[in-house]
Amino acid sequence: MAAAACLHYGTPASIKIQQKQQPTRNWMMMQGLRRGNDVEKHKAIAIYTPHEGGYEGRYLNRLRYLGYYFLDLSARGLGDPETTLTKVYPVCPAHLGKQPIARWYFPPEVDYRLAALPPSAKGLVVWIIEAKVLSKSELQFLALLPTLRPKVRVIAECGNWRKFMWKPLKEIAGLTQEGAA
Repeated sequence: MAAAACLHYGTPASIKIQQKQQPTRNWMMMQGLRRGNDVEKHKAIAIYTPHEGGYEGRYLNRLRYLGYYFLDLSARGLGDPETTLTKVYPVCPAHLGKQPIARWYFPPEVDYRLAALPPSAKGLVVWIIEAKVLSKSELQFLALLPTLRPKVRVIAECGNWRKFMWKPLKEIAGLTQEGAA
């Protein structure tokens, strides 16, 4: 009986309490959809993530939910981005002395992945980690890649920050008036 009295204790019946209405969507999902629209608007963005990580994966999952497919690359092993992503490029494996020097040719990564996309896909996101080591001309090519291949979007991890933030890659690469000033 005492427990039942505790449940009804507190607010008099004369005071009407308005309950907080639950939002129709989760706040984080709304943020993810808004950022997804930013990827559509700018086509190439530079992201800055906290050191503890986790934000990249959540953002990737939101974009996957929107219908994108991914090509994950590290900037340290990329070489020349224009050649690797859009042209047939040779690779010379190391030989161990008496073996003949070989040269293998690989197809362009972006075109190969675009050809393999299902028709229902919204596009291909080229996700470049450690992009802080890329030169300005390489960042400029990545910023212009969506104009060369319209179904391609570029996300480059250009550094770390206290919170998850992003900027258009054209601004980081110096292709806009704000970046040049």
